[in-house]
Amino acid sequence: MSDDHSPRSTRTAASPAALVSAGGRLLVDILVITLWVLFLTLLFLSTSWPRWAFYALLLAGAGLYVQFTAGWLRSSETES
Repeated sequence: MSDDHSPRSTRTAASPAALVSAGGRLLVDILVITLWVLFLTLLFLSTSWPRWAFYALLLAGAGLYVQFTAGWLRSSETES
């Protein structure tokens, strides 16, 4: 159990706009990654390429997506 006795007013609460923005980003991320997985799955089922290549491309694609979108998140935070 935590003995946090700080008043509630000193805690920062996320604004509704920030929650909507975070929710929107999460939905876009889920959609992009889902489409990437679907594309790779259909590609590899139709070509019979090795399973290790599927996982390598899956991780590489997700890693590149995070690499590029992480910069967008930081730049939007500094504008606010």
